[in-house]
Amino acid sequence: MEAHESAPLKEFEKTGSTRIVTLGNAFLDTILYLPEIPDKPTKMRVMDVKMTGGGIAATAACAASKLGAEVSYWGRLGVDEVGDRIVERLSQCGVKTHGVARVKGGRSPMGTILVDQGGERTALGFIGRNLGDEADWLPLEDVSGLSGVLADYSWWQGAAALFEAANRQGIVSVLDADVGDMNAVHNLLALPEHLVFSAACLRRLTDHSDLSDALRKADGMCRGVVSVTDGERGFFWCEDGQIHHVPAFKVDPIDTNGAGDIFHGAFTLGLSEKMTIEEAARFASAAAALKCACGSGWESIPDRQQVETLINGGNA
Repeated sequence: MEAHESAPLKEFEKTGSTRIVTLGNAFLDTILYLPEIPDKPTKMRVMDVKMTGGGIAATAACAASKLGAEVSYWGRLGVDEVGDRIVERLSQCGVKTHGVARVKGGRSPMGTILVDQGGERTALGFIGRNLGDEADWLPLEDVSGLSGVLADYSWWQGAAALFEAANRQGIVSVLDADVGDMNAVHNLLALPEHLVFSAACLRRLTDHSDLSDALRKADGMCRGVVSVTDGERGFFWCEDGQIHHVPAFKVDPIDTNGAGDIFHGAFTLGLSEKMTIEEAARFASAAAALKCACGSGWESIPDRQQVETLINGGNA
């Protein structure tokens, strides 16, 4: 890839830990807390404001790191202040960033999140500009030392390269699929071992409104195990033609933004630790629920002890 700067590669430092790479987007988010999310042009005083990290793959990386994995994030950022702040925040979460390309002339992603008093959110994202699509610079030689990989759909060329490398090594691979780029989702259907769709993405992919029917149709379109997250309804997956379900944990949400990303990071970690799909989904559901109950941003990601306490009957 031309015109990028990347930190020197370094080996994973720990031994005996679960090692994961996440690949995709990373954002610097500004969260605005509002009395209500407006439905027409208006002026409104903001109740509070917070700046934090965001993005599908980056948030998943922070979640897996907080839950005990050794994690490296791979992606593309501009050579700009926003990129510097994203890398700094990833490092503060214990995530390695040697697989981040800093692209000269590129602009790093930024987001604005509107959150109402019930914890529901509207997300507005600038996905970056002039970051390039080439994936030939990725440090794929590191894949042989991994336990699992997760990629989102935002940079499908990089995701495809990572999944193909993981498949050659027999490593757990998970796709986070959403509606932002359906062409990218289609390009990746045949590659990962597990595909986790948003409900909206699964419905659009299959043209079925009923999620059970949609899962069965998607099962015939994909190489791996197909599943879907559906907010308060929980997690569903298709295995051997049967639909299975793990319900969501009930919490009083402060902010739901990023919950799905945290689910995917924890789910990938669980599978990488040889949990069954059901066990990994319950583990991930607990992590996502705790984040919603605790607050906003990467600072609200729960640790392993908190997740296991909730799974074992404790309170969020």
